[in-house]
This record gives sequence, C-alpha cells and structure tokens, in this order.
Amino acid sequence: MYKISIIIPCLNMDNYIEQCIGSILNQTFRDLEVLIIDAGSIDGTLEKLQRYSNQDERIQVIHSQKKSYGYQVNLGITRATGTYIGIVDADDEIAKDMYEVLYRTALESDADYVKGVARGFYTLCNGERVDFPIMPFESGEYGNGIEIIPQKTPSLFTKDNFLWYGLYKSNFLKQIKLHESPGAAFQDLGALFQIQTRAKKAVYIDKLVYYYRQDNVNASIHNPKGFRFIADEYIYAKQFLAGLPQEWYTAFYRKQFLHFMDRMYVMAASGNFWENTLADMLAIAKILREKNVEGVLNKKDLTEEQWEDLQLLWESPYQLYQKYRKVIEPGETALKNVIRHLGDQQGIIFGSGNFGTFVHTQLLYRGYRNVVAYCDNNIKAQGKTLYGAKVRSPQQTVQKFPYARYIIASKHYAREMQKQLEYMGVEVNDILHYSSGTDIRLFNSVLV
Repeated sequence: MYKISIIIPCLNMDNYIEQCIGSILNQTFRDLEVLIIDAGSIDGTLEKLQRYSNQDERIQVIHSQKKSYGYQVNLGITRATGTYIGIVDADDEIAKDMYEVLYRTALESDADYVKGVARGFYTLCNGERVDFPIMPFESGEYGNGIEIIPQKTPSLFTKDNFLWYGLYKSNFLKQIKLHESPGAAFQDLGALFQIQTRAKKAVYIDKLVYYYRQDNVNASIHNPKGFRFIADEYIYAKQFLAGLPQEWYTAFYRKQFLHFMDRMYVMAASGNFWENTLADMLAIAKILREKNVEGVLNKKDLTEEQWEDLQLLWESPYQLYQKYRKVIEPGETALKNVIRHLGDQQGIIFGSGNFGTFVHTQLLYRGYRNVVAYCDNNIKAQGKTLYGAKVRSPQQTVQKFPYARYIIASKHYAREMQKQLEYMGVEVNDILHYSSGTDIRLFNSVLV
C-alpha cells in the first residue's frame, strides 16, 4: 500500500497531460500511486497514458464508463489504496515538493486535510508564463491562519474554492461523494461543502504547491453553460445543508452569489450576453431573492458593492452584465489602442514596472511578439530581461531602435516621460500612453 494516492480525472488532454504527469513523477516524495481515470480520450491522450503506465508501475490507467468529472474522481477515490489522497487536474502542474511538504504536515498535525496555496498561470506565445496567486484567505484572517476547525468556520466555505491544492486522509475523503453530473464543471463545489462541514481539523500552510492553468480554452471557466452548471451543482449540494446551523445556510448562498458573479465577469469579458442561459441566471436570481426574504442572505453578509450587484441582478441580469462591461471596456480599449499603435513596427515599453509588464504579457498572450525592449530611468532595472525583452536606458533604446514606437506605461509620470522621449527626438505620433491598470481578468477578454 502506498502512502499517497494521486487521482487525475482525464479526458482529451493531449496538449497538457505530459506536463501534468511529469510534474508528479518529478516529486521528491516517491511513495505514491497515480490513478488516471480516463473517460475515453480520442486525441492521443490515452496512448500517452499507456506508455507512462508501462514505464512506471506506480501509474494505473482506469477507464471510466462515464464522461463525468465527479464520477471519475469518485471512482479514483474508491480505487485508492493510499493512506492519503490528492487530486490533480490533468491540465495543471504541481510543485516538485508538494506532497513531501503536505504529507509531513499531515502526519505532524493529524488533520483531516492539509492545504497549501496555488498560482494560476497563462502561457505566452514565447513559451514563458505569467501567473498570479490563489490563496484561500489572507494570512492572519483566522487567528494564526494555520490550524482551523472547518466544521465550526462557515465563512471558510466562501474562501477556499478548490480541491486540488490539498492532501486528504483517505478514510475521511472516502466519505465524500462528488456530483456525478455530465462533463467537467464545478462538481468540486459539492465535495468542498461536504469536506468543510465535516472536517474537525484542517491545516493551511503558506507554501506554493500547485499551478492552475487558465489558458485551456476547453476548460469549464470559459463555457457559456456555466450558469446552468452552477445551478445544478448547488441543487445537488443543498442536500448537505440539512441539520446545519443557520450560519452555514448564509455561507452556502453567499458562495452561490459569488460563484454567479465570477461567471458574470467571464461573460462580460467575452463581450457577449449569453441569451441561451438567461433562464438559468433568472433561476439563480430567484433563489437568492427567496433567501433574502427568508433572512438567510442579507445586506450585512455582503460588501456594499456586492449588495448593489445583487439588487441589480434581481432587476435584470442584462443590466448587471452591462455594468461589468463598463468595468472591463476601458482596459480592453486601451489594449486595442496599443495593438493598433504598434502595428507591425518594433515596440518599446517605457516603464518596466507592473503596468509595463502587464501590457507586454497581454501582447504576448495574444501572439504579438514585436516588443523588442523596455526602457527605464531606474538604473537598478536596467540590464534585466523581462519576458524576453531587455531593459535599457532611454538613451540607449532610442539609439538602438531609431524607428520604434513607444508605449509609456505609467500612471503618475507619463507626461514627464513623454517630454523626455520628445527631447531625444522621438515623434509625438510614435508615442502612446497606457495607464489602464493591471486587471488579470483582461486575459479572458476577446479583443477584436
């Protein structure tokens, strides 16, 4: 029997499965089995899985009769022989010491589960990545922010959103049953609710353990049917509310609202109102209205802006969509202007701080490789290479790239930077300002 069983639900992940399995086989912790639950891949994934299985006896390929993330994970949990169980999505990757660190912490604490933190990432056209943190909660939010009694902490349910950056006692996780609905979309929600309402002890550590892919276009995050999936999953999870204190009901429906808002932002970033799912939006809005009338979800349970958004949802999902479009559109417009300004010319980003690197990574994510350098007055920044482009002084840059076009990426010093470029002979028409922020959600925007 292995100490850890790792479950990978899989279907048509040919582009990503090698990176995923490679990160698992590269673990410093070796006493583990890998159960890959494949639901009938036809894109070459299955052949790769068989090769891995033939090369390493720790890897088992199990064929699922259903194309259902929940069913596949449940099957993996049933087959797992390890003392502890981890779950990894087939398009993600894990840190080299993930299971060594989590296993050691699990043994020391005797917790029902242990979790680290993750980083979401997008892959750029030059092969590099841009990433951002995913943390269950801020350090110190729950006392020392380390050891928690989940079943007595309903607010945790609205903050800890993922199964995969954790390690679970096998005898604990085998009591949990995921929703076996078709496809792969939000089935971990019901599992998380069961876990957090039943766990007597959990440990959260500030250690990066997981890398969550954001650029898989087939992932559920981009699916227009997301509102239907959310509605179905909460209907399933509702059964586990029975007998729980009132605080859990509030956390449950607050989470449903926050889940809904996440999808609304994705829809707004797509630039299209998903008319085909309006009925699902209205159904969720009706449930949230009923819970407000019942006193389960009140103004005090939300921030001021969230409460305003909920009221707007009750009036009209389309009005809420329009509000979010107005939030996203300035950033989209600014990026479109950058793309038009550069055209097929060499581009220089003046400013190597957050604004500058954000603009550069947005361009690289969309396939634009014409940024050839950064320039910056900060001597400490000069000489560095950021996403394949070297940081030089403005004087060096103007001399080396006399026909380049410039993007001034600064919120506070743009006027002074423009004057500096003009003084060195750069034409005004070759200069564009970018000061529209660094909203990570713009990676989901469709710029046409």
